[in-house]
Amino acid sequence: MRVRVPFKNLAGPVPQGRLSEGQAALLLVDCHRYTLSPDDGYARVAREHGILWELDEYYEQLEQVLPNLQRLLHGCRRRSVPVFFTRLVGDSADPASVTPQAAATGLWAFAGSPEAAFVPGLEPRPDEIVLDKTTTGAFAGTALQAALGARGVRHLIVAGVLANEAVARSAQAAADLGYHVVVPSDACAAETWTLHTLTMTVLVGGLIRVRTVSGVLEMLDGQRT
Repeated sequence: MRVRVPFKNLAGPVPQGRLSEGQAALLLVDCHRYTLSPDDGYARVAREHGILWELDEYYEQLEQVLPNLQRLLHGCRRRSVPVFFTRLVGDSADPASVTPQAAATGLWAFAGSPEAAFVPGLEPRPDEIVLDKTTTGAFAGTALQAALGARGVRHLIVAGVLANEAVARSAQAAADLGYHVVVPSDACAAETWTLHTLTMTVLVGGLIRVRTVSGVLEMLDGQRT
């Protein structure tokens, strides 16, 4: 698929921020059972509607993305890069925890439910921050910006799902706030293959770069910018 983005030709080059200088963090967006399990969450809702086949391309992507997410997570931890997690989780007993948009769609997990749990290999450590949200992006309605500021973070690696929704909005919001953002394309899954290609093409520019997981780890090691 060829995607044309003519306005990219009008913008200046993406600044070459160096992850190896430190002050980098990893943000894993919405990587838990509701979004990742082929038996729960999105799949459960699709099955109830009789359209599970509509999610075939998404789960095909996840077969490739999940090992890459684990590699990225473990690679960042080995390099002492702080990790932050978000979950698409609301508390039905607390209406203030569920945005009107989320209440209308119903596409979120209940706090304390099995669908809110993390999948094996992508669980947070006790010292890592988990932020629950029912907003699409990771910054709105959460303490993420304050948490990043407390750690002196200037460079943010953003990965997870959905690439064309939560990942894209989180990356764009981070860039608007002045963070240098890197999105590892092979550690993100979109609703379809076409949307994945489109999202990764459109995201590049300003303070946002798109790399592979291998490229991100090389950046952290100072082998590339």
